[in-house]
Amino acid sequence: MRIFVNLDAGEGSFFLEELEHLKSRQYNVQYTELMARRLFPVDSSAPAGAESIGYDTWDMVGQAQLLHSYAVDLPNVEVKVKRSSRMVYGEGLSFGYSVQDVRNAQMAGKPLNDRKAAATRRQMLSLENKLAFYGNDATKGVPGVDFEGFINNSMVNVVTIADGAGGTTDWDSKTPDEILDDVQNMVSTVMDFTRGIENPNTLLLPPRQYAYISSTPRSSVSDTTILSFLLASNAWITEVIPVYELRDAAPASNSYDSQDCMILYDRSPEKLTLEIPQDVEFFPPQENGLYYKVPVHARTAGVIIYYPKSIAQGNGI
Repeated sequence: MRIFVNLDAGEGSFFLEELEHLKSRQYNVQYTELMARRLFPVDSSAPAGAESIGYDTWDMVGQAQLLHSYAVDLPNVEVKVKRSSRMVYGEGLSFGYSVQDVRNAQMAGKPLNDRKAAATRRQMLSLENKLAFYGNDATKGVPGVDFEGFINNSMVNVVTIADGAGGTTDWDSKTPDEILDDVQNMVSTVMDFTRGIENPNTLLLPPRQYAYISSTPRSSVSDTTILSFLLASNAWITEVIPVYELRDAAPASNSYDSQDCMILYDRSPEKLTLEIPQDVEFFPPQENGLYYKVPVHARTAGVIIYYPKSIAQGNGI
């Protein structure tokens, strides 16, 4: 008769961990790309010690007139200047480790501190990105800090998107011609309002709408997508970029809802800049017994828009 003996968990010939194959490649949790530094020209000319960033806007008054040969009352011209400013705000975060953490990491062959530093930098840039796009509402965000961001800025052109044949403004229910009309209406609004001074060249779309126009044919008899036709036929728009921040970014008529929006602008440092007087900086570790803390600091003033009417925002697409 064969006798079977039940062994306890710790009494087997092999431990479960010994039979697990660990891949050499490691996988990180994926996060949305931070787009602010790509979409907004970065200006770091202000010193890190600046508490505000000012800029002057010049204008002129006076008009030339037709004159008689002996006229002596020539009209006069004057120039005037308006100074605007934006406060600079500090950002901060830290990471820490103990002496034993360092020993454990060395034994395991894992760069723990490098990962913590990378995570800290990512979180610092994430705040910078949020402030650039949305600004900060003192009633909802950091108390006492109130400035507008790029999206829903009160000074830009807000274009009314017309209903399509499907009865809504949503691009999913619109024909290619209706979508192209929406974009052209954005361009025309900027150019008409500024009397042709502004020529917007960059169109930002939420990812869903970008995917739709980049994969939908221009017509049933065409092998050209809506996006390709738009870029080929529009004399001003040179690039269309999907931006996750535009998803559910605009307020709807119902204050509890939100809707997708698109934004058209001139991506030039003459029109707007992302102000970063101090990029992310890591200070030397601060020792407290067997624990070390690394302070991380940066300074930003968010996005400054010098010519807000060079931008158009369309909600409800």
